[in-house]
Amino acid sequence: LIEMLGGEDGSANKLDLGGPPPNVIMLVGLQGSGKTTSGAKLAKYLLKQGQRPLLVAADMYRPAAVNQLKTLGKQVGVPVYSEPQGANPVDICVNSLAYAREQACSVVILDTAGRLNIDERMMNEVMNIRERVHPREVLLVADAMTGQEAVRVADDFNKAVSLTGMILTKMDGDARGGAALSIRSVTGVPIKFLGVGEKTDALQPFYPERLASRILGMGDVL
Repeated sequence: LIEMLGGEDGSANKLDLGGPPPNVIMLVGLQGSGKTTSGAKLAKYLLKQGQRPLLVAADMYRPAAVNQLKTLGKQVGVPVYSEPQGANPVDICVNSLAYAREQACSVVILDTAGRLNIDERMMNEVMNIRERVHPREVLLVADAMTGQEAVRVADDFNKAVSLTGMILTKMDGDARGGAALSIRSVTGVPIKFLGVGEKTDALQPFYPERLASRILGMGDVL
């Protein structure tokens, strides 16, 4: 079970920030999956690791998304790059890299558009962003409570943009991690973080052995 979830050494589950800065982490996912919040949590986590993150508001479809990210950025002490409503999301992402270099940011986290369901326009947009900014990581943010729906979403995104990892949110509930196991086995995409609550520090690196014990109902023995 541990092997299925990512192996004993867990190397596949670690973030790859080994490129020349700024390393780009692109977040993709459906609306309501917790993508914007996860971006802020990830920024806070990286800040604690000694990185200098920049959050980028590239969701132009949900009017509240930009303001939400700005508010969260203030809460976690991380700058947010945004452009006026109506700007092209691909251009925003490209422009943010120049800004990140000027500000000596080491990691750029792109909060891309979320839709209520997968559509061609959204997929084309995230594919364009991926082609233009060459992200080091493309992470799908998925709601663990949605079960098989999360598996289907992961499969669709993986086919379109070749995911490098996943952030599973709402893992603090009673969901025993079945979604994590299904997504991992269907897509082969490693799980990198778990969202375990509302607070901005409620993001944990993923440890396969801990989730394996939860799935088996042993509780977390650590």
